[in-house]
Amino acid sequence: MKKSFFVKLILSIISGLLLSVSWILPGTGWIAFIAFVPILIITDKLMNSGKKNSATEFAGFSFITFIIWNSVTTWWIFYSTTAGAIVAIMMTSVFMSVVMFFSFRCFEMSGRRLGYLVFVTNWIAFEYLFMHSQVSWPWLILGNAFANNISLIQWYEFTGQFGGSLWILIVNVLIYETYRRGITNTDKHLIIRYSVFLAIILIVPVTYSVLRYVTYEETEYPVNIVVIQPNIDPYEEKFTVPVKQQLNIFTGIASDYADNETDYFVCPETALPNGMWENEISGNYAITMIRDFLSGFPEAKFIIGATTRLKYPGGKDKSDTADKFENTDDYYDLFNSSLQVDTSVNVLIYHKSRLVPGVEVMPYPHMFGFLKNIMLDLGGMTGSHGVQKEREVFGNKKPDINIGVPICYESVYGEFITEFVSKGATLLFIITNDGWWGDTPGYKQHMSYARLRAVETRRSIARSANTGISCFINQRGDIIQYLGWWQRGAIKSSLNANNEITFYVLYGDYIARMSIVVSFIVLLLQSVLWIKRRIIR
Repeated sequence: MKKSFFVKLILSIISGLLLSVSWILPGTGWIAFIAFVPILIITDKLMNSGKKNSATEFAGFSFITFIIWNSVTTWWIFYSTTAGAIVAIMMTSVFMSVVMFFSFRCFEMSGRRLGYLVFVTNWIAFEYLFMHSQVSWPWLILGNAFANNISLIQWYEFTGQFGGSLWILIVNVLIYETYRRGITNTDKHLIIRYSVFLAIILIVPVTYSVLRYVTYEETEYPVNIVVIQPNIDPYEEKFTVPVKQQLNIFTGIASDYADNETDYFVCPETALPNGMWENEISGNYAITMIRDFLSGFPEAKFIIGATTRLKYPGGKDKSDTADKFENTDDYYDLFNSSLQVDTSVNVLIYHKSRLVPGVEVMPYPHMFGFLKNIMLDLGGMTGSHGVQKEREVFGNKKPDINIGVPICYESVYGEFITEFVSKGATLLFIITNDGWWGDTPGYKQHMSYARLRAVETRRSIARSANTGISCFINQRGDIIQYLGWWQRGAIKSSLNANNEITFYVLYGDYIARMSIVVSFIVLLLQSVLWIKRRIIR
């Protein structure tokens, strides 16, 4: 018994380490193809043991796998918040273990074939539902494992990141079944069929992807962009150095790289942290400074992140997230925003709408509202923020140049980014502040996910990070130029605008939604079967 326990423990640890390697070592996403095999071996061992509490025991071993995976890959959250890291790692590991528990129960009740179906669909359904919950943390969606194997997943333009999750899970099942039948001396013809099917599942997508990668050609529609990386210490300088002084840093760097052909200057998230009022934003001194700078480049536009506030006099038309001023009837909203400024009096504004749980928004406020006053201070913005219901793009006088500007955390959400493209975005500018995690894998992982968004939407991306990695990404997902960690400066390049719409932009996360339907139907049938068995007894 002790030996059996030790073997299962080692297998669960191996799975956790294999999953971790797929994230922490660039270019090793393919290792995820075998990462679940040790867990599936545990499934068989427990199925054959005849124990009554096998599902609970299986969930326990699964938890070991997932606590290793979550800890090794996202430990860097501790740099910004110890409590948040513990909650994120523990909560995600528990949720993943619950998924495995129900999958195992299906193995017990309905056999191997249906069990595999439930395992695959339950996992993808969990990824999607977790992504859309108020405690959303989609960092470890399995399809993200290939963010640095970009030549292998050009077909994400059809499936998005959940296509990668489906691929990984199916391959794991096929590898395990081939292995299981091989060691049990099952019919050799059946082993050959499994092997052939496995080869097809692996070779066909990779072959298509490589061919698509080497033959993909962008339509020439160059837009000239200067991306600024100010490298202002988020802990010591960002909220103590006067905004005017910080703006002088931005414009000083930009001047060294700008010319008469420059179309856009791009600055990072919360580059203007002074909480300017949107009701009177055009006259704000920071906006005036930017316009003065642009007078030397009258055709260019300045994209910059800012903390903004919107006042609702007398509470008229206030949002659900609005806070009340003390001793007045007025309300206001706080936003993490991106702005487009030019030499005109107009300032275009987009409000970040995928907020970081526990930092920018309190999850399930009716339950945890009492914690509102101790929310984490990250990015210089605390308390629940306002959002906007629909994505918005920033236009340009030039035809077919429309810019979507997702902010930081939003760039991890594939279907969310497609909403900018559906609104007409022909280029994407991602603005972020990744310095809170220190020189850890966190900012590197965050940057790599932007490569997936480029493939899914076939949009070139300019990424401006305060501290982290600022870069240009083409429509194939290649990084064509970058500025690394803790460097102050700028990069300059031309990116091609594109107005073609991919299948994924049209239909979004259809794989995940189909998985939810299948999981629900199977769960319903399993419930009916369980009830019948209880009645017969």
